[in-house]
Amino acid sequence: MFLVLFLLGLDLVGAEVQPTCTQLTGYRVCHRKGTLVDVTQEQSEDRLNIHDLDLLSIRENAFKNLNTVKLSFSLGNKISVVSRESFKGLEKLERLDLDSNVVPLSVNLFSELKQLRSLSLIFNKINQIPKDTFNGLNNLMFLYLGHNNIESINEHSFSGLSSLSFLWLNDNKISNIEPGTFSDMRELTRLHLENNKLTSIQPGILRDLRKLDGLFLEQNQLTSISKNDFKGLHDLRILNLQQNQIVSIEDGAFWDLPQLEQLDLKNNLLTQINSNFFSGTTNLRKLDLSNNKISVMKTNAFTGLPALKSLYLANNKLANVNRKALGLTSLTTVHT
Repeated sequence: MFLVLFLLGLDLVGAEVQPTCTQLTGYRVCHRKGTLVDVTQEQSEDRLNIHDLDLLSIRENAFKNLNTVKLSFSLGNKISVVSRESFKGLEKLERLDLDSNVVPLSVNLFSELKQLRSLSLIFNKINQIPKDTFNGLNNLMFLYLGHNNIESINEHSFSGLSSLSFLWLNDNKISNIEPGTFSDMRELTRLHLENNKLTSIQPGILRDLRKLDGLFLEQNQLTSISKNDFKGLHDLRILNLQQNQIVSIEDGAFWDLPQLEQLDLKNNLLTQINSNFFSGTTNLRKLDLSNNKISVMKTNAFTGLPALKSLYLANNKLANVNRKALGLTSLTTVHT
């Protein structure tokens, strides 16, 4: 009887440590006590969604030389333990979605993913980016880091991302961007920094972004704009500065933006528009100055803006708008 009970106990222990395996389209996915332990490919399928398994970690070498191109863990997991080796066996992966987990960033974390083009880490409670976190991602074009707790970024935060085209840092707590942060990003076309805690734009931090097409700085705490803030951004078409605390703009602040088409300054604290504020923006099509405290617009304030089609001035302190005195052409529709 004792032997029977002993053997039965061994069977129960063995049963406890056996992984639970799930058949997904084209794959067999096995996990044990919150850890992903084995993923094998059974059919030719390039997309894998590992959702709703309550995963807490990914074991090293869990992936067995998959042909997967797109991999997602974004639903129903809380992954907090990963290492560089956790992503071995995914040599063909181009898109990795780790949204809504608790992934801690570390040196060379994704360096096994040589073909990766898109990496999403939204809602991961990330508070810092260690040096060389993204080392080896020479083909990465899209990086999503929005809705985290990042407070500061520096010259080491994005080292190695020379091919990056789109960077989302929105909805963090960024108050400091050190010089050189974006110096390797010569291909960057869109930079999202909205809803952070920036009070100023440090001199020269954007200078190397010569291909930048869109810059989004709305919902920060900027109080002024100087003529050096956007220097070098010759290809910029969209600049969003709404919902800051901007009270002053230096003459010629936008002079270095000849391709600028959309400028949004609504919901700030501007009281006056000088005649040289928008000098050089000859391609400007849309200018939004609504919801400020503007009571004075100097003569020829909008002279030299031949492409301006829409000017928004609603909810200011203007008694009237003299189109001719302000230098507006007949092509401009004024919204008051």
